[in-house]
Amino acid sequence: MLVAVVVLHLAANTGCRGESVTRPGRPAGSPLPHRWLFVMRDMGEPDNLTATLALLPRAQGAGYNAIVLSDGNLYALDKAGPSYRENVLKLQSEARKYGLDLIPSVMPIGYSGGILTYDLNLAEGLPVKDALFVVRGDEAVLVPDPPVSLPGGDFEKVEGNVFADWDMQDYPGQSTFADHTVVHSGHTSVRMENIPQADPQWGHCRFSRTVVVKPFRQYHVSAWIKTEDCEAPQTAKIVILAPGEAERALSYAEPLEIKRTQDWTQYHLVFNSLDCDKVLIYFGTWEGKSGRMWWDDMQIEEIGLHNLLRRDGCPLTVTGEDGALYQEGSDYEPVRDPGLRPWVQYHTPPSGIKLTPTPRIRDGARLRVSYYHSIDIGDAQVMCCFSDPKVYDILRDEVQRVENLLHPSAFFMQHDEIRVANWDNACQDRHMTPGQLLADNARRCVQIIQSISPNAKIWVWSDMFDPKHNAHDNYYLVNGTWAGSWEGLVPQAGIVNWAIGMKGANFRWFSDRGHEQVLAGYYDDKNQDIAGWLKAGEGIPGITGAMYTTWQDSYRDMEDWARAAWGGGVGAHGEAPLP
Repeated sequence: MLVAVVVLHLAANTGCRGESVTRPGRPAGSPLPHRWLFVMRDMGEPDNLTATLALLPRAQGAGYNAIVLSDGNLYALDKAGPSYRENVLKLQSEARKYGLDLIPSVMPIGYSGGILTYDLNLAEGLPVKDALFVVRGDEAVLVPDPPVSLPGGDFEKVEGNVFADWDMQDYPGQSTFADHTVVHSGHTSVRMENIPQADPQWGHCRFSRTVVVKPFRQYHVSAWIKTEDCEAPQTAKIVILAPGEAERALSYAEPLEIKRTQDWTQYHLVFNSLDCDKVLIYFGTWEGKSGRMWWDDMQIEEIGLHNLLRRDGCPLTVTGEDGALYQEGSDYEPVRDPGLRPWVQYHTPPSGIKLTPTPRIRDGARLRVSYYHSIDIGDAQVMCCFSDPKVYDILRDEVQRVENLLHPSAFFMQHDEIRVANWDNACQDRHMTPGQLLADNARRCVQIIQSISPNAKIWVWSDMFDPKHNAHDNYYLVNGTWAGSWEGLVPQAGIVNWAIGMKGANFRWFSDRGHEQVLAGYYDDKNQDIAGWLKAGEGIPGITGAMYTTWQDSYRDMEDWARAAWGGGVGAHGEAPLP
């Protein structure tokens, strides 16, 4: 959800640093102590600083007393240049002239790019078990086991407009057609057009089929796509599901980056089969509109060592089929993926495993290789490992640098949408559920902040600590349940609640646990009912604020939203008395 967050908060409304606020339920009509405005910009860019400074008088006039700045540079201040630090300090200084104080966010747990900046191998790893490598000369190369293929992927076998070997095809002859003129190779491709006419309700135009795979292996799916005046090209997807009633997803890549009109271009998707011996491959569009789209030459292949992770918690093992264990350095050269980029969907993987000049491993030997790899969950989101000690060294250093620069009155922990967890050895060896791992992580993160800045107020996003929201079973590629994650949060930690769709159904959950709550709303929808959401919290202890939250860098509605949330301007300097 976020890359980083900084909160600019009115000092007059926070009291001393870290003051715990315990209040009865807020009476109807009483002012909100926390009235925040979200800004997602890189303050290293002078234009972004100028634009953000220009928001300050507007924010003050509309009654805001906080500016929330999302900026990934805060996670790695030692890598940011002097001009960045000067810009942030200028923002802090100018904000104070409007009665604002600077409160930075830290600890990117979920969207962990700031941690991986220091070591890409700290990504959470999915396991590959016993992949087959066969020695050919001085190298062991991957051999698909069993062989895998995508029958029908070349689209050459077709009767009229019905393609063979596919289990499902939407609207043959209405929105899916055999095209014998526009092809990437061979004699036929799939053409998709007239989609709204064929399916006016959903805009579905898709194919699917089941493919046999081996559990816990890496697979690469590719396809060639061409478009012509395609109105909604980025609704096209390749989706991998586990067959069954639930059809659990094994991939969560974003829609393909397709242009409105483009020539043939190849697209890629990598997934781990996890515990599945079959997968369901879907491709097409789920919200198709006007224009044309062609698909051709779809393939699936087993791959090895792609985005390979190397750390103590992600061991690589090489054994012979006779059970012999081979040693890295003496039997085979150190194994790395030079192209390791956890947030990149696909690159050419290593060719294989190089043997040492005098190995025990003979030509033709069949080896079983197990290892761990990172996975991009979509929108370049990669989660770090909960259990590697280096993660906590980085987090402590991060908080200390932010404290040294800004001396903030509060910190905002970025635990949010944690979609991969509890797969690698570092986590599995602890014999804990994901919920227990997250509770331990949250507890340690709070302790880090408190040890560096004992009186600072701590805030955190709501979703991963809310059983009504994301803290539940079967969440994305999480191995186990998130239940109990909330046990790691002390009552003094404030919750930034973004579950507006619940209309207050989760207010009592956090209130009964002693947490103060700021409601994060708007999300670029001017019709969102922030007033109704706040009204649902009247009389519930701890509902103390609201935040205008934009992902589109749009502030056209900030005054109107403020009027709906708290009546707009609340004083000559944007101040309001505490209830």
